[in-house]
Amino acid sequence: MQCRQWNSPMGDEWQPEAVVRQRLGRLKKEFSDYISVNSEKIDANIPVFFGQVIASLDKTLPGLSDELFDQFIDAMAFAVLETSKRSEEIPFVEKLFDYAMRNKRGSRNRAVYDILLGMKMINTGKYAEGAEQLKKYRSVDVIICPAIAYCYFVLSTQQTPIERGGESQRLKDMALAAREQMIELVRLNPPINRLQDLEIAEDPRINKIFWFMIKQAIDWFPSDREFLRIGIEKASKDERRDLKEELLNIAIERFYNDMFFLRELYKLKLENRDAGGVAGVVKQMTQQYPDEIEPIYYGLKLSIITSRMDTYFRFRKLAAGKSIPPQALLLLDYSFEVMSGKQADAAACMDEIKKRFGPQHFFVTLLEYVAHDFHSDDAKKVKRSKKAIFDAIDQYCIKLLKIEGI
Repeated sequence: MQCRQWNSPMGDEWQPEAVVRQRLGRLKKEFSDYISVNSEKIDANIPVFFGQVIASLDKTLPGLSDELFDQFIDAMAFAVLETSKRSEEIPFVEKLFDYAMRNKRGSRNRAVYDILLGMKMINTGKYAEGAEQLKKYRSVDVIICPAIAYCYFVLSTQQTPIERGGESQRLKDMALAAREQMIELVRLNPPINRLQDLEIAEDPRINKIFWFMIKQAIDWFPSDREFLRIGIEKASKDERRDLKEELLNIAIERFYNDMFFLRELYKLKLENRDAGGVAGVVKQMTQQYPDEIEPIYYGLKLSIITSRMDTYFRFRKLAAGKSIPPQALLLLDYSFEVMSGKQADAAACMDEIKKRFGPQHFFVTLLEYVAHDFHSDDAKKVKRSKKAIFDAIDQYCIKLLKIEGI
């Protein structure tokens, strides 16, 4: 954890950065409440509002770092924009962002403001201007290229009453530009949800544009897996299980032997508590990748969750044949006994684990501590203990076996 020294009105006082952020969070909430009640007054005199913000920061958190100070200024600008009845007026948005930039103390990077402005232009039908505004920020976040592509896509559909040769060519160029921007999305491979904290992350119109263009690209380029991969990763991070399932159905049909899609389908079936579906995916993985340890590990994991001794023994035998590290097998044996509710057998496995890992191994010490609740008379404690042990061992083994993506 990073910590910071700052001066309070009561004298020098050390505070961890986490505590400073917590206090900033409370101040942000107070200002958000104020903005919601006084939106029109703030719109009419933005400089006075930012003056109030800065005065409050100086009084509440003197010595605040430039980074945290600027983040708070950004948050206030976005809060004003989100509440304002003038949020669709581009000149007002530009004025708001200009005042915010003037009051920042750091590098005065205006990228987030330019991106928000570009998205506002799209929302107000200024497609050519919006595309131009966003062009230089295509590598910032996965939503930018689809937004630009959407601008060109819409422009390509705008027909004139009498279509001339030159106008027809312009529309074709726009349609081609839309596809080129989606190809750029794959080439640039920008991060997903880097702009998550901004107003646009929750804007249903911007999200709708992203999904519309991803689905267009999937239709335009049926042999390119990357649009499906990007969509599935975005759906996972946004917790859109419906979209993830829809895209996985397409992906598995087109790319049945792709391990990324099989792995994501395994996770989805597991989240849905679909044991039969998980077993089917494990079987498909094993058929497609008979020499890999990953499908075998998933089979072990499923058999632990379902407490199926015959299945666990079968996959364990396969794992041993693949020279899986013995410490992983020991931990998995222990996890199986814990999940099966066999306290005595689990204790015997723990004794063996301690011999193998040694008394100084921090992970075993933590496992043993959590296992105390395994012997409780409280059913909820036992359940929590089992889950904690299983999750910890699962994460340890995934890292040990160098399994990706789970």
